[in-house]
Amino acid sequence: MGLKVGDRVKFLNESGGGIVSKILNPKMVNVAVEDGFDIPTMITELVVVEQGGHAENMFREDFKVDLSSNNYAEENQESETHLLKLNQVTDEAEGVYLALVPQDQKWMITGVLDVYIVNHTPFDILYNLMLKDSKGGYIGYDYNSIESESALLINSLEREEMEAWKEGVVQILYHNMKSGSAMMPANAVFRIKSNKLNNENSYHYSALVKQKALVFSLNEMLNQEKFGTEQFKGEDKEPKIVKAAEKKEIPLIDRHQILPRIAEVDLHIAELIDNISGMESRDMFALQKRYFQDCLDSAILHNYKKVTFIHGVGNGILKNAIITILKDYESVETHTASISKFGLGAIDVIIKPWE
Repeated sequence: MGLKVGDRVKFLNESGGGIVSKILNPKMVNVAVEDGFDIPTMITELVVVEQGGHAENMFREDFKVDLSSNNYAEENQESETHLLKLNQVTDEAEGVYLALVPQDQKWMITGVLDVYIVNHTPFDILYNLMLKDSKGGYIGYDYNSIESESALLINSLEREEMEAWKEGVVQILYHNMKSGSAMMPANAVFRIKSNKLNNENSYHYSALVKQKALVFSLNEMLNQEKFGTEQFKGEDKEPKIVKAAEKKEIPLIDRHQILPRIAEVDLHIAELIDNISGMESRDMFALQKRYFQDCLDSAILHNYKKVTFIHGVGNGILKNAIITILKDYESVETHTASISKFGLGAIDVIIKPWE
């Protein structure tokens, strides 16, 4: 049963019901009941009474969004669990993005996709997402607020569920508690083509979500209009509708290029992530291995000749893991990197040209 936010539902195994207020995952939703509480409920335990839209839920008396409240995080604790802070420094253009992230990063075109809306701007935003239906109209799918420099997981979808995501619209309002420029509302139409979704080469490492993803730019701040009393005195300005563009990511290995077709990648954890608080050693190790393999794959794909990986000396665990991974690559040779420059803490990977 395909539920969407705004549907009126009843509980199968107990009395009462409410309105679907949030899609948690493909099997569970939040149901807003009359006393103002949201109850996580399995979809199989619900029956649709009446299909509704977001507007009905947004104008409930108990529905409030107060971005200025100091208790905002506590009031939205559930949403916070799906919020990813953009702590990593990135050279991506400021803007709002739609990102499709495969949960299994080894298999880009199978398995579950995590769908994020990324707010890489200095503003808090309110968004409304609608999907085009078979009749050519648009149905409200999700709405929420996202803090500045954050990415919100809005759903995790099986591949067959992406059929409903061929086309949609995202509407955006910018909210700023400090004195500064006021931004015009944004409207972006996005289209997700099957040939892109099912092509491994469409997925590139994105610093926005720190994984390989298919990323669409909904609204870059450089192209976003501002307004003030003088500019709009005596005239009404309609928000522009723009077409969302697929974000062309810079190849990961290019971020480490030091000479033409030669790169140097430092795998020390402090070089890969800004804040390691709360991370266990096994998590840091997994991140280092994954980043090594992503850089190597990117180098091979983009015809690099040599990549020097700086693994450090330490206890040798990372070096041994790198050597083990390299055994699966027939197109590479390895040498000890310059001892005068790196000591015993680096390895050169020579990539054979394609035949």
